[in-house]
Amino acid sequence: MPQVTVFVDAAVLGTLPPVCVKDGTPTHDHLAIESEVSGGTGLGVAWLLVLFGPIGWLGLIVIAVMRRPSDILTVRLPFSEQAYQRYRGARRMQHTLFLVAVVVAVLALTAYRTLHPLGALAGALLGLCALGAVVGGLLEWRRARSSTVGVELDASRRWVTLTRVHPDFERAIDGSGAPSEYGRWAPDVH
Repeated sequence: MPQVTVFVDAAVLGTLPPVCVKDGTPTHDHLAIESEVSGGTGLGVAWLLVLFGPIGWLGLIVIAVMRRPSDILTVRLPFSEQAYQRYRGARRMQHTLFLVAVVVAVLALTAYRTLHPLGALAGALLGLCALGAVVGGLLEWRRARSSTVGVELDASRRWVTLTRVHPDFERAIDGSGAPSEYGRWAPDVH
């Protein structure tokens, strides 16, 4: 999918061309998207503590809880109602499938632990259903991710790269605004 790089102020203030970033259709609606800009989990090599067993796990939990919160960048992007409904539907289905997976897994464990011979069979079948719900939830997570935009802030904190955008949005960015350094889009200033 195409990507564009825009001036951070244009993305934060929502002064991008009125073309939906996902559909490429004209729109005056906006969606605020929050993105961590510090990158990663912030734990770095602390993950090696996992190798030290329960004491290392406890240390990793303490480090994770005590770490400094990441910076959050909120951008306002042109987003059509149809694109938003697709994203919202995928997120709702993802949450529903994961909830179903948890409930069915609990039922599977309960059925499996009964002394009745059919309990083990029912537990195994319910376990397969729970696994299917997890796979479905992962597929919906992927669909939800593809129906929104990736946001990456560069090291200078002046430019935002938007990934997974529609080609028409990319053309709108390329065809409007004043040319700026590195060929990136910045709004016209009069």
